[in-house]
Amino acid sequence: MLTANIRPRSSRPWWAGLLELVAAVGAGLALPAVLQAQAALAPYDPGTRVIQPRIFAEGTISTDLDESGGAFSQDGKDFYFTVIAPYTTAPRFGMICVSHFKDGRWQKPETVSFSGQYLDFGPRLSVDGKKLYFTSVRPTLQSKTLRYRIWVAERSGAGWSEPTPVPAPINQENSHSVDASVSADGDIYFASDRDDPAHHLHIFHSRMVDGRLQEPEKLGPEINSDFIESAPAISPDGKILVFASNAAEAPEHRRPQDLIAGGKPYPRQDLYVSVNRNGHWTPARHLEHGINSFAEEVYPSFTPDGKFLFWGSERSSFDIPTRPLKRAAIEKLWPGTLNGRGNIYFISLEALEAQK
Repeated sequence: MLTANIRPRSSRPWWAGLLELVAAVGAGLALPAVLQAQAALAPYDPGTRVIQPRIFAEGTISTDLDESGGAFSQDGKDFYFTVIAPYTTAPRFGMICVSHFKDGRWQKPETVSFSGQYLDFGPRLSVDGKKLYFTSVRPTLQSKTLRYRIWVAERSGAGWSEPTPVPAPINQENSHSVDASVSADGDIYFASDRDDPAHHLHIFHSRMVDGRLQEPEKLGPEINSDFIESAPAISPDGKILVFASNAAEAPEHRRPQDLIAGGKPYPRQDLYVSVNRNGHWTPARHLEHGINSFAEEVYPSFTPDGKFLFWGSERSSFDIPTRPLKRAAIEKLWPGTLNGRGNIYFISLEALEAQK
């Protein structure tokens, strides 16, 4: 269990440390190590453990729109994420946006150069930041069949090249491939419905060997089930895998740990974790500490330093079952951040309890 660090109260007056700091600065001495460490924190790091889900950059990145997914640049100063159009008719629309950290705050998001016309989602960066992977149903020159495919754009100056579909064996003409997550050594974890009679998505792993991606291998029953698995996120050290899973049809046919109640009448995704121990994945475990809710939890990702898990969630201010509401209350809730559309949340790695 996660517990707060409890220390005995010091008899030292509160202002003593402040006087020492002023004296040190006045004498031209280096700042204390703790302040240097705080100055070196990544922009997403609040400097404390986050043991309950916390909304990220509310009002700038997490807004009244439908945001999900996300990935940071290696220095933590660029955050790429998805904004999905709120309508449900086809064809769906989603675009990849980026927010830059500048002047001490996250800036208004911009649409990346190659997005804004099709359904694009799930951005992930390679470790060196030179490639941006995402999923799209945009057409290709080689095929007239609309498929979910994994695409990649390469860094070009301050922007990105025109994206191209990742070649076989990752993408296949007769199946959907989505949600790439790239490990430090170039391996790709992704979801695909290939070879599944029910066309359910499951998680695959393609190893990078001598600069070439090998034939993907479907992960074992510790990860994959009779249901749907998607959105894998591999930790920077390659030892932790977080992914989303949901029932395929009626919610009563589901993983036993899946949260379900009157407020969840249809299958929605929850997040699960598995740890690689001695080359073997542990049985997937339903994440706790409020990470999962009765709403949809989607597109997990790790920060470059491995200290935090980020993901998208549709949790809201509305009680389920809904209490009696007046129009004035609705008009107040709907334009707000917690209106039931997606937002970005994060939590410290310790909340995953990977040691279990």
